[in-house]
Amino acid sequence: MAVDYNATTDQIIALVGGKENIKNVTHCVTRLRFTLKDDAKADADAIAKLDGVIKVLRAGGQFQVVIGTQVEEAYDLVVAKTGLAGGVVDDPDAAAEDQGGILNTFMNTISGILVPTLAVLTAAGIIKGIVSFLALENIGLLDPTSGLYMLLYAFGDGFFYFLPIFLGFSAARKFGCNEYVGAAIGGALVYPAMVNIGQTMEVAGTLFAGTAFEMSYFNTFCGIPIVMPGAGYTSSVFPVILAVYLASILEKWCKKTITPNLRGILTPIITCVVSVVAAYLVIGPVLNLVCGVISIVVNFLFNIPVVGGLVAGGLLGGGFGVLVMFGLHWIIIGMALQLIAQNGFDYIMAAGGIGPMIGMFQGLAICWACRKNMKVRDLAIPATISQICGVGEPLMYSILIPIKKLFAINILGGCVGGAIIGALGTKMYMFGGSGLFGIFNYAGGGGMQDVVKYCIGVAAGGLFAIVATLIAYNDDEATKILG
Repeated sequence: MAVDYNATTDQIIALVGGKENIKNVTHCVTRLRFTLKDDAKADADAIAKLDGVIKVLRAGGQFQVVIGTQVEEAYDLVVAKTGLAGGVVDDPDAAAEDQGGILNTFMNTISGILVPTLAVLTAAGIIKGIVSFLALENIGLLDPTSGLYMLLYAFGDGFFYFLPIFLGFSAARKFGCNEYVGAAIGGALVYPAMVNIGQTMEVAGTLFAGTAFEMSYFNTFCGIPIVMPGAGYTSSVFPVILAVYLASILEKWCKKTITPNLRGILTPIITCVVSVVAAYLVIGPVLNLVCGVISIVVNFLFNIPVVGGLVAGGLLGGGFGVLVMFGLHWIIIGMALQLIAQNGFDYIMAAGGIGPMIGMFQGLAICWACRKNMKVRDLAIPATISQICGVGEPLMYSILIPIKKLFAINILGGCVGGAIIGALGTKMYMFGGSGLFGIFNYAGGGGMQDVVKYCIGVAAGGLFAIVATLIAYNDDEATKILG
Protein backbone atom coordinates (compact mmCIF):
# COMPACT_ATOMS: atom_id res chain seq x y z
CA MET A 1 0.00 0.00 0.00
CA ALA A 2 1.33 3.41 -0.97
CA VAL A 3 2.36 5.65 1.91
CA ASP A 4 0.76 9.09 2.23
CA TYR A 5 3.92 11.08 2.94
CA ASN A 6 1.92 14.28 3.11
CA ALA A 7 0.27 13.02 6.30
CA THR A 8 3.42 11.30 7.56
CA THR A 9 5.56 14.43 7.27
CA ASP A 10 2.91 16.46 9.13
CA GLN A 11 3.22 13.99 12.00
CA ILE A 12 7.03 13.90 11.85
CA ILE A 13 7.25 17.70 12.07
CA ALA A 14 4.87 17.75 15.02
CA LEU A 15 6.63 14.89 16.82
CA VAL A 16 10.13 16.40 16.52
CA GLY A 17 8.83 19.39 18.45
CA GLY A 18 7.33 21.45 15.65
CA LYS A 19 9.04 23.51 13.00
CA GLU A 20 10.27 25.98 15.61
CA ASN A 21 12.41 23.17 17.10
CA ILE A 22 14.13 22.36 13.77
CA LYS A 23 17.51 24.02 13.26
CA ASN A 24 18.08 22.36 9.88
CA VAL A 25 17.14 19.26 7.92
CA THR A 26 19.01 17.44 5.17
CA HIS A 27 18.64 14.02 3.63
CA CYS A 28 20.84 11.25 2.27
CA VAL A 29 19.80 8.24 0.22
CA THR A 30 17.36 6.92 2.81
CA ARG A 31 17.23 9.26 5.82
CA LEU A 32 15.84 12.58 6.90
CA ARG A 33 18.58 14.12 9.06
CA PHE A 34 17.29 16.69 11.53
CA THR A 35 19.44 18.92 13.71
CA LEU A 36 17.10 19.99 16.50
CA LYS A 37 17.33 22.87 18.92
CA ASP A 38 16.11 20.64 21.76
CA ASP A 39 16.53 16.94 21.05
CA ALA A 40 14.50 16.03 24.16
CA LYS A 41 11.31 17.36 22.52
CA ALA A 42 11.40 14.69 19.80
CA ASP A 43 9.29 11.57 20.37
CA ALA A 44 11.38 8.88 18.68
CA ASP A 45 9.07 5.99 19.62
CA ALA A 46 5.99 7.67 18.14
CA ILE A 47 7.81 8.61 14.93
CA ALA A 48 9.12 5.05 14.50
CA LYS A 49 5.50 3.80 14.41
CA LEU A 50 4.41 6.11 11.58
CA ASP A 51 3.55 4.75 8.13
CA GLY A 52 6.59 4.99 5.84
CA VAL A 53 9.14 5.23 8.68
CA ILE A 54 11.55 2.32 8.92
CA LYS A 55 13.67 3.38 11.90
CA VAL A 56 14.61 6.36 14.06
CA LEU A 57 18.19 6.95 15.18
CA ARG A 58 20.06 9.51 17.22
CA ALA A 59 23.60 9.61 15.88
CA GLY A 60 26.27 12.13 15.02
CA GLY A 61 24.36 14.92 16.77
CA GLN A 62 21.41 14.35 14.45
CA PHE A 63 17.90 13.01 14.80
CA GLN A 64 17.69 10.62 11.85
CA VAL A 65 14.41 9.31 10.44
CA VAL A 66 14.98 6.38 8.06
CA ILE A 67 12.41 6.58 5.26
CA GLY A 68 13.89 4.48 2.47
CA THR A 69 14.07 5.27 -1.21
CA GLN A 70 11.13 7.74 -0.96
CA VAL A 71 13.16 10.03 1.29
CA GLU A 72 13.44 12.81 -1.30
CA GLU A 73 9.65 13.12 -1.52
CA ALA A 74 9.45 13.30 2.28
CA TYR A 75 12.29 15.82 2.44
CA ASP A 76 10.65 18.15 -0.11
CA LEU A 77 7.42 18.06 1.89
CA VAL A 78 9.23 18.80 5.17
CA VAL A 79 11.08 21.77 3.63
CA ALA A 80 7.87 23.12 2.08
CA LYS A 81 5.89 22.77 5.31
CA THR A 82 8.53 24.24 7.61
CA GLY A 83 9.63 27.02 5.28
CA LEU A 84 13.29 26.15 5.76
CA ALA A 85 15.38 27.76 3.00
CA GLY A 86 17.29 24.88 1.46
CA GLY A 87 16.67 22.84 4.60
CA VAL A 88 18.35 25.39 6.91
CA VAL A 89 16.65 27.68 9.37
CA ASP A 90 17.16 31.36 8.60
CA ASP A 91 19.36 32.02 11.62
CA PRO A 92 22.80 33.57 11.03
CA ASP A 93 24.08 32.24 14.33
CA ALA A 94 22.79 28.67 13.85
CA ALA A 95 25.99 27.40 12.25
CA ALA A 96 28.01 28.64 15.16
CA GLU A 97 25.96 26.88 17.83
CA ASP A 98 27.25 23.69 19.37
CA GLN A 99 25.80 20.59 17.74
CA GLY A 100 27.08 17.99 20.18
CA GLY A 101 30.87 18.29 20.05
CA ILE A 102 33.58 18.77 17.47
CA LEU A 103 33.38 15.25 16.04
CA ASN A 104 29.60 15.37 15.63
CA THR A 105 29.79 18.81 14.03
CA PHE A 106 32.49 17.60 11.64
CA MET A 107 30.48 14.53 10.64
CA ASN A 108 27.33 16.60 10.16
CA THR A 109 29.26 19.04 8.00
CA ILE A 110 30.83 16.41 5.74
CA SER A 111 27.56 14.53 5.25
CA GLY A 112 25.66 17.78 4.66
CA ILE A 113 28.10 18.78 1.91
CA LEU A 114 28.50 15.40 0.20
CA VAL A 115 24.89 14.17 0.35
CA PRO A 116 23.43 16.76 -2.11
CA THR A 117 25.94 15.59 -4.73
CA LEU A 118 25.38 11.88 -4.09
CA ALA A 119 22.80 11.11 -6.79
CA VAL A 120 24.86 12.67 -9.60
CA LEU A 121 28.12 11.37 -8.11
CA THR A 122 26.67 7.86 -8.19
CA ALA A 123 25.39 8.26 -11.76
CA ALA A 124 28.74 9.63 -12.94
CA GLY A 125 30.61 6.85 -11.15
CA ILE A 126 28.46 4.13 -12.68
CA ILE A 127 28.85 5.54 -16.20
CA LYS A 128 32.59 6.12 -15.81
CA GLY A 129 33.03 2.64 -14.38
CA ILE A 130 31.05 0.89 -17.11
CA VAL A 131 32.79 2.83 -19.88
CA SER A 132 36.24 2.18 -18.36
CA PHE A 133 35.40 -1.50 -17.90
CA LEU A 134 34.18 -2.00 -21.47
CA ALA A 135 37.24 -0.20 -22.84
CA LEU A 136 39.75 -2.38 -20.97
CA GLU A 137 42.14 -4.17 -23.31
CA ASN A 138 41.04 -7.53 -21.89
CA ILE A 139 37.37 -6.73 -22.65
CA GLY A 140 37.63 -4.69 -25.85
CA LEU A 141 33.90 -4.03 -26.25
CA LEU A 142 34.29 -0.25 -26.52
CA ASP A 143 36.87 1.63 -28.59
CA PRO A 144 38.47 4.43 -26.51
CA THR A 145 38.68 6.55 -29.67
CA SER A 146 34.97 6.23 -30.51
CA GLY A 147 32.51 9.06 -30.15
CA LEU A 148 30.36 6.97 -27.79
CA TYR A 149 33.28 6.53 -25.41
CA MET A 150 34.27 10.19 -25.58
CA LEU A 151 30.80 11.56 -24.83
CA LEU A 152 29.98 9.14 -22.01
CA TYR A 153 33.42 9.48 -20.44
CA ALA A 154 33.15 13.27 -20.66
CA PHE A 155 30.22 13.10 -18.25
CA GLY A 156 31.52 10.29 -16.03
CA ASP A 157 35.03 11.66 -15.61
CA GLY A 158 34.02 15.30 -15.97
CA PHE A 159 31.93 15.29 -12.83
CA PHE A 160 34.80 13.92 -10.75
CA TYR A 161 37.37 16.19 -12.42
CA PHE A 162 35.33 19.27 -11.53
CA LEU A 163 34.06 17.88 -8.21
CA PRO A 164 35.61 20.78 -6.21
CA ILE A 165 33.26 23.20 -8.03
CA PHE A 166 30.17 21.22 -7.03
CA LEU A 167 31.43 20.71 -3.50
CA GLY A 168 32.30 24.40 -3.31
CA PHE A 169 28.69 25.28 -4.10
CA SER A 170 27.35 22.70 -1.64
CA ALA A 171 29.80 23.76 1.09
CA ALA A 172 28.88 27.41 0.68
CA ARG A 173 25.22 26.55 1.19
CA LYS A 174 26.12 24.52 4.28
CA PHE A 175 28.27 27.30 5.75
CA GLY A 176 25.77 30.02 4.91
CA CYS A 177 27.74 32.05 2.37
CA ASN A 178 27.30 32.91 -1.32
CA GLU A 179 27.09 29.62 -3.24
CA TYR A 180 28.75 31.11 -6.30
CA VAL A 181 31.71 32.23 -4.23
CA GLY A 182 32.08 28.59 -3.19
CA ALA A 183 31.83 27.43 -6.81
CA ALA A 184 34.38 30.07 -7.88
CA ILE A 185 36.87 28.83 -5.28
CA GLY A 186 36.35 25.28 -6.57
CA GLY A 187 36.88 26.54 -10.12
CA ALA A 188 40.19 28.16 -9.13
CA LEU A 189 41.37 24.84 -7.67
CA VAL A 190 40.77 22.98 -10.95
CA TYR A 191 41.88 25.76 -13.32
CA PRO A 192 43.71 23.89 -16.15
CA ALA A 193 46.82 26.11 -16.09
CA MET A 194 47.32 25.22 -12.41
CA VAL A 195 46.46 21.56 -12.86
CA ASN A 196 49.04 21.29 -15.66
CA ILE A 197 51.70 23.42 -13.98
CA GLY A 198 54.01 20.42 -13.74
CA GLN A 199 53.96 20.00 -17.52
CA THR A 200 54.37 23.68 -18.39
CA MET A 201 56.96 24.90 -15.86
CA GLU A 202 60.31 23.72 -14.54
CA VAL A 203 60.64 22.57 -10.95
CA ALA A 204 61.66 25.57 -8.86
CA GLY A 205 62.46 23.62 -5.70
CA THR A 206 61.59 20.69 -3.46
CA LEU A 207 60.24 20.56 0.08
CA PHE A 208 61.03 17.69 2.48
CA ALA A 209 63.47 16.22 -0.03
CA GLY A 210 64.40 12.61 0.62
CA THR A 211 61.38 11.91 2.82
CA ALA A 212 58.01 10.28 2.22
CA PHE A 213 56.52 13.79 2.14
CA GLU A 214 58.72 15.14 -0.64
CA MET A 215 56.85 17.80 -2.65
CA SER A 216 58.07 19.78 -5.64
CA TYR A 217 56.95 23.32 -6.38
CA PHE A 218 57.01 25.23 -9.64
CA ASN A 219 56.43 28.83 -8.60
CA THR A 220 56.14 31.01 -5.52
CA PHE A 221 53.74 33.61 -4.14
CA CYS A 222 55.55 36.36 -2.20
CA GLY A 223 58.36 33.88 -1.71
CA ILE A 224 56.06 31.11 -0.45
CA PRO A 225 56.21 27.90 -2.56
CA ILE A 226 53.08 26.98 -4.51
CA VAL A 227 52.98 23.23 -3.90
CA MET A 228 50.76 21.13 -6.16
CA PRO A 229 49.86 17.42 -5.98
CA GLY A 230 50.48 15.43 -9.14
CA ALA A 231 46.94 15.78 -10.53
CA GLY A 232 46.31 19.18 -8.97
CA TYR A 233 43.15 19.41 -6.89
CA THR A 234 40.85 17.75 -9.42
CA SER A 235 38.49 15.24 -7.79
CA SER A 236 39.60 16.39 -4.32
CA VAL A 237 37.20 16.90 -1.40
CA PHE A 238 38.67 18.53 1.67
CA PRO A 239 40.73 21.44 0.24
CA VAL A 240 37.68 23.18 -1.21
CA ILE A 241 35.57 22.48 1.89
CA LEU A 242 38.11 24.14 4.19
CA ALA A 243 38.69 26.99 1.74
CA VAL A 244 34.94 27.69 1.56
CA TYR A 245 34.68 27.53 5.34
CA LEU A 246 37.35 30.24 5.47
CA ALA A 247 35.41 32.17 2.83
CA SER A 248 32.23 31.99 4.91
CA ILE A 249 34.06 33.58 7.86
CA LEU A 250 35.55 36.28 5.65
CA GLU A 251 32.22 37.02 4.00
CA LYS A 252 30.48 37.52 7.34
CA TRP A 253 33.32 39.79 8.48
CA CYS A 254 33.15 41.83 5.28
CA LYS A 255 29.40 42.30 5.57
CA LYS A 256 29.77 43.58 9.12
CA THR A 257 32.81 45.76 8.48
CA ILE A 258 32.71 47.24 4.97
CA THR A 259 30.54 50.27 4.28
CA PRO A 260 27.34 49.38 2.36
CA ASN A 261 28.41 51.43 -0.70
CA LEU A 262 31.47 49.22 -1.25
CA ARG A 263 30.29 45.98 0.32
CA GLY A 264 28.76 44.51 -2.84
CA ILE A 265 32.00 44.57 -4.84
CA LEU A 266 34.68 44.31 -2.15
CA THR A 267 33.14 41.36 -0.28
CA PRO A 268 33.50 38.78 -3.11
CA ILE A 269 36.93 40.16 -4.09
CA ILE A 270 38.37 39.89 -0.58
CA THR A 271 36.62 36.59 0.14
CA CYS A 272 37.70 34.84 -3.06
CA VAL A 273 41.27 36.16 -3.24
CA VAL A 274 42.16 35.38 0.36
CA SER A 275 40.47 31.95 0.27
CA VAL A 276 42.07 30.87 -3.01
CA VAL A 277 45.53 32.02 -1.93
CA ALA A 278 45.10 30.24 1.42
CA ALA A 279 43.90 27.10 -0.37
CA TYR A 280 47.01 26.92 -2.56
CA LEU A 281 49.59 28.03 -0.02
CA VAL A 282 48.35 26.50 3.23
CA ILE A 283 45.21 24.36 3.12
CA GLY A 284 46.16 22.19 0.14
CA PRO A 285 49.77 21.47 1.19
CA VAL A 286 48.77 20.69 4.80
CA LEU A 287 46.04 18.30 3.61
CA ASN A 288 48.54 16.69 1.23
CA LEU A 289 50.75 15.99 4.23
CA VAL A 290 47.79 14.58 6.15
CA CYS A 291 46.84 12.35 3.22
CA GLY A 292 50.47 11.30 3.00
CA VAL A 293 50.40 10.21 6.62
CA ILE A 294 47.12 8.33 6.11
CA SER A 295 48.54 6.63 3.00
CA ILE A 296 51.65 5.59 4.92
CA VAL A 297 49.57 4.14 7.77
CA VAL A 298 47.18 2.33 5.43
CA ASN A 299 50.02 0.97 3.30
CA PHE A 300 51.87 -0.11 6.45
CA LEU A 301 48.84 -2.05 7.69
CA PHE A 302 48.25 -3.70 4.34
CA ASN A 303 51.93 -4.56 3.92
CA ILE A 304 52.44 -6.26 7.27
CA PRO A 305 53.77 -9.68 6.26
CA VAL A 306 51.20 -12.47 5.94
CA VAL A 307 48.39 -10.97 8.05
CA GLY A 308 48.42 -7.23 7.29
CA GLY A 309 45.96 -7.04 4.41
CA LEU A 310 43.88 -9.82 5.92
CA VAL A 311 43.38 -8.03 9.24
CA ALA A 312 42.97 -4.51 7.82
CA GLY A 313 40.58 -5.67 5.11
CA GLY A 314 38.54 -7.71 7.59
CA LEU A 315 38.15 -4.77 9.96
CA LEU A 316 37.16 -2.43 7.14
CA GLY A 317 34.83 -4.91 5.47
CA GLY A 318 32.97 -5.73 8.65
CA GLY A 319 33.21 -2.39 10.40
CA PHE A 320 31.91 -0.21 7.58
CA GLY A 321 28.40 -1.64 7.96
CA VAL A 322 28.38 -0.60 11.61
CA LEU A 323 29.29 2.96 10.59
CA VAL A 324 26.48 2.96 8.01
CA MET A 325 24.06 1.80 10.71
CA PHE A 326 24.73 5.01 12.64
CA GLY A 327 25.12 7.20 9.57
CA LEU A 328 28.76 7.91 10.43
CA HIS A 329 30.35 6.64 7.22
CA TRP A 330 30.67 9.94 5.34
CA ILE A 331 34.07 10.78 6.81
CA ILE A 332 35.46 7.48 5.50
CA ILE A 333 33.92 8.10 2.07
CA GLY A 334 35.37 11.62 1.98
CA MET A 335 38.79 10.26 2.97
CA ALA A 336 38.60 7.60 0.24
CA LEU A 337 37.68 10.21 -2.40
CA GLN A 338 40.61 12.34 -1.26
CA LEU A 339 43.05 9.41 -1.49
CA ILE A 340 41.77 8.48 -4.95
CA ALA A 341 42.30 12.08 -6.06
CA GLN A 342 45.85 12.08 -4.71
CA ASN A 343 47.03 8.53 -5.46
CA GLY A 344 44.67 7.37 -8.20
CA PHE A 345 43.39 4.51 -6.04
CA ASP A 346 42.23 3.66 -2.53
CA TYR A 347 42.50 0.61 -0.25
CA ILE A 348 40.02 1.75 2.42
CA MET A 349 36.75 1.66 0.47
CA ALA A 350 38.11 -1.18 -1.65
CA ALA A 351 37.46 -3.42 1.36
CA GLY A 352 34.75 -1.33 3.05
CA GLY A 353 32.70 -1.18 -0.13
CA ILE A 354 31.92 -4.90 0.02
CA GLY A 355 29.05 -4.34 2.47
CA PRO A 356 26.25 -3.73 -0.08
CA MET A 357 27.19 -6.90 -1.95
CA ILE A 358 27.11 -8.98 1.23
CA GLY A 359 23.71 -7.48 1.99
CA MET A 360 22.53 -8.37 -1.52
CA PHE A 361 23.42 -12.04 -1.10
CA GLN A 362 21.91 -12.09 2.37
CA GLY A 363 18.72 -10.46 1.11
CA LEU A 364 18.38 -13.07 -1.64
CA ALA A 365 18.86 -15.83 0.94
CA ILE A 366 16.17 -14.30 3.17
CA CYS A 367 13.76 -13.98 0.21
CA TRP A 368 14.20 -17.69 -0.48
CA ALA A 369 13.96 -18.74 3.17
CA CYS A 370 10.78 -16.71 3.81
CA ARG A 371 9.06 -17.54 0.50
CA LYS A 372 6.05 -19.10 2.32
CA ASN A 373 5.78 -16.29 4.86
CA MET A 374 3.92 -13.41 3.25
CA LYS A 375 4.50 -11.02 6.15
CA VAL A 376 8.28 -11.32 6.04
CA ARG A 377 8.36 -11.67 2.27
CA ASP A 378 6.60 -8.33 1.79
CA LEU A 379 9.43 -6.69 3.74
CA ALA A 380 12.27 -8.73 2.25
CA ILE A 381 11.60 -8.44 -1.48
CA PRO A 382 11.51 -4.62 -1.87
CA ALA A 383 14.35 -4.26 0.64
CA THR A 384 16.49 -6.71 -1.33
CA ILE A 385 15.76 -4.93 -4.62
CA SER A 386 16.88 -1.71 -2.95
CA GLN A 387 19.99 -3.51 -1.65
CA ILE A 388 20.89 -4.75 -5.14
CA CYS A 389 20.90 -1.11 -6.25
CA GLY A 390 23.24 -0.22 -3.38
CA VAL A 391 20.77 1.20 -0.85
CA GLY A 392 21.13 -0.99 2.23
CA GLU A 393 19.21 0.76 5.01
CA PRO A 394 15.74 -0.73 4.21
CA LEU A 395 17.05 -4.30 4.55
CA MET A 396 19.29 -3.40 7.50
CA TYR A 397 16.60 -1.71 9.58
CA SER A 398 13.55 -3.73 8.59
CA ILE A 399 15.04 -7.24 8.95
CA LEU A 400 18.75 -7.55 9.76
CA ILE A 401 18.97 -5.44 12.91
CA PRO A 402 15.64 -6.64 14.41
CA ILE A 403 16.78 -10.26 13.91
CA LYS A 404 20.14 -9.60 15.57
CA LYS A 405 21.87 -12.79 14.49
CA LEU A 406 21.27 -11.89 10.83
CA PHE A 407 22.99 -8.55 11.37
CA ALA A 408 25.90 -10.37 13.03
CA ILE A 409 26.11 -12.61 9.94
CA ASN A 410 26.17 -9.49 7.75
CA ILE A 411 29.14 -8.10 9.69
CA LEU A 412 30.96 -11.45 9.62
CA GLY A 413 30.31 -11.78 5.89
CA GLY A 414 31.86 -8.35 5.39
CA CYS A 415 34.84 -9.43 7.48
CA VAL A 416 35.34 -12.59 5.39
CA GLY A 417 35.07 -10.82 2.04
CA GLY A 418 36.99 -7.75 3.21
CA ALA A 419 39.81 -9.88 4.58
CA ILE A 420 40.29 -11.57 1.21
CA ILE A 421 40.04 -8.27 -0.65
CA GLY A 422 42.64 -6.79 1.70
CA ALA A 423 44.93 -9.81 1.52
CA LEU A 424 44.93 -9.58 -2.28
CA GLY A 425 45.82 -5.87 -2.14
CA THR A 426 42.72 -4.88 -4.09
CA LYS A 427 42.46 -1.25 -5.20
CA MET A 428 39.40 0.89 -5.89
CA TYR A 429 39.90 3.49 -8.64
CA MET A 430 36.69 5.49 -8.37
CA PHE A 431 33.74 5.87 -6.04
CA GLY A 432 30.39 5.81 -7.74
CA GLY A 433 28.00 2.90 -7.97
CA SER A 434 27.22 0.61 -5.07
CA GLY A 435 25.65 -2.81 -4.76
CA LEU A 436 25.72 -4.66 -8.06
CA PHE A 437 27.09 -1.55 -9.81
CA GLY A 438 30.03 -1.34 -7.40
CA ILE A 439 32.07 -3.82 -9.42
CA PHE A 440 32.87 -1.09 -11.95
CA ASN A 441 34.66 0.97 -9.28
CA TYR A 442 37.52 -1.51 -9.52
CA ALA A 443 38.06 -1.14 -13.28
CA GLY A 444 41.45 0.53 -13.61
CA GLY A 445 45.15 -0.01 -13.22
CA GLY A 446 45.47 -1.00 -16.85
CA GLY A 447 43.57 -4.28 -16.57
CA MET A 448 40.94 -6.38 -14.84
CA GLN A 449 43.11 -7.61 -11.98
CA ASP A 450 41.34 -5.61 -9.28
CA VAL A 451 37.89 -6.51 -10.63
CA VAL A 452 38.87 -10.17 -10.35
CA LYS A 453 40.27 -9.71 -6.82
CA TYR A 454 37.11 -7.92 -5.74
CA CYS A 455 34.91 -10.67 -7.20
CA ILE A 456 36.89 -13.33 -5.34
CA GLY A 457 36.32 -11.49 -2.06
CA VAL A 458 32.64 -10.94 -2.85
CA ALA A 459 32.17 -14.61 -3.75
CA ALA A 460 33.73 -15.78 -0.47
CA GLY A 461 31.83 -13.28 1.69
CA GLY A 462 28.60 -13.82 -0.25
CA LEU A 463 28.81 -17.62 0.04
CA PHE A 464 29.35 -17.30 3.78
CA ALA A 465 26.40 -14.91 4.08
CA ILE A 466 24.04 -17.15 2.10
CA VAL A 467 24.90 -20.35 3.96
CA ALA A 468 24.92 -18.76 7.41
CA THR A 469 21.64 -16.91 6.75
CA LEU A 470 19.85 -20.03 5.52
CA ILE A 471 21.03 -21.90 8.62
CA ALA A 472 20.17 -19.12 11.08
CA TYR A 473 16.85 -17.93 9.64
CA ASN A 474 13.72 -19.22 11.36
CA ASP A 475 10.30 -18.33 9.98
CA ASP A 476 8.47 -18.47 13.30
CA GLU A 477 11.12 -16.36 15.00
CA ALA A 478 11.06 -13.81 12.17
CA THR A 479 7.27 -13.55 12.35
CA LYS A 480 7.38 -13.03 16.10
CA ILE A 481 10.12 -10.34 15.91
CA LEU A 482 8.87 -8.53 12.81
CA GLY A 483 5.18 -9.03 13.40
